Amino acid sequence: MPSIVKNVVNWGNNFRTQASPPPLDLCEICGKKPKFVDNGFKHPYCSRSCARNVQGGMNLTACALRGCRATGKPAFANFCSDAHAREGVKQGRTEACDLCKIQPRSVGSLCIPCERSARGGPRLRELNPDGATFKSLRTQFLSEWEAGSYTPSFEKVYEVLLPRDARNRHDQYRSRNPTYLEVRSFHASQCICDLGTKEGALCNIRSCGICMVIKSSFKLFAFGTSTSQGRFGDGIYSYRNPALADRFATSCTSSPYRVMIACDVSVEPEQCSMDEVGEEESLFVPSADAIIPAYIIMYAK
Repeated sequence: MPSIVKNVVNWGNNFRTQASPPPLDLCEICGKKPKFVDNGFKHPYCSRSCARNVQGGMNLTACALRGCRATGKPAFANFCSDAHAREGVKQGRTEACDLCKIQPRSVGSLCIPCERSARGGPRLRELNPDGATFKSLRTQFLSEWEAGSYTPSFEKVYEVLLPRDARNRHDQYRSRNPTYLEVRSFHASQCICDLGTKEGALCNIRSCGICMVIKSSFKLFAFGTSTSQGRFGDGIYSYRNPALADRFATSCTSSPYRVMIACDVSVEPEQCSMDEVGEEESLFVPSADAIIPAYIIMYAK
């Protein structure tokens, strides 16, 4: 009898020690290999190739940076992290955001942070024609206009309410250049939309030079170009005399207005002492931080 009990006990021990091992956590794509573990995080795929060949709407993609097996994330344009997204732009593996030139494009031609900033970007507020600011701008605009015998009709003004970061960049530029002068100048471009005819709203048309400049605070011009060309090379040009800026103003056929931007620009004192006419009256700055849009003026000739 003791021998029988001993054998039964040994049989139970053998059963416990010889139990089958727990099943492997296999790849959710191929179901053949174990899932890939990176820095303690278990990914749903076993390899980069499996992640790329995903089917069935699982939307699993590997980091777009060569050699990285981590999961790509939509927030980083299919890179696994902010660092790899920036590296991908440096390596030319993806196009850079039109605004920051650092992050990859995720929403159209912009990265997600810049697109969010644009959505919460500049706002327009129409000025009361009877208000002091409107009257002061009208006086300045008309008194600075030097173009023969005729005088334009000053119709509407929208104040540009800039995001804090755009205003801070300009203030920091002025702090770095304490000898520069802050002056009022005028900049014009083609206005493709019907701005000011129905409501004060900026459009999303890339060829609309006015709205592109306002939304980017002079970082982008029509068609996404980052600078203008002139006698000092690539940069940003504006004019003390609005009649000279008017040469570049074109409007859509449905609008009765021509459109111009009144700017605050920080320039070297030498530029403000020029007495010549024509192109010599242009003010040049090499950086968008040196100039900000202050008002949008709607006028007629």
